[in-house]
Amino acid sequence: MLSAKLGEQHGMNDQGGPPRPQLPYDELHAAIGSDAAARSELDALRAHLDDPKPDPVRLQGHVDALRGVHDAEARIANWWDDPETQRWIMTITNAGL
Repeated sequence: MLSAKLGEQHGMNDQGGPPRPQLPYDELHAAIGSDAAARSELDALRAHLDDPKPDPVRLQGHVDALRGVHDAEARIANWWDDPETQRWIMTITNAGL
């Protein structure tokens, strides 16, 4: 399953930085339901996570949009605020990726 492997298939870099955080895509997708705009944001977030040079500002924008979706708010907040996710974001920000 692509979503389950997303966080596992990419290392941060060849120097051994933190791995990309695994987005709970299936849980978020189920929570969002039929909200087309929210699904679009979720898919865009997943695509940016899979990008070789993810933009932390764009990632934050997708997360902020998903925090506005009542049924997804807690799940996306827990994932985004997780120390492992934040460590990765700090690493890509500092690396200028």
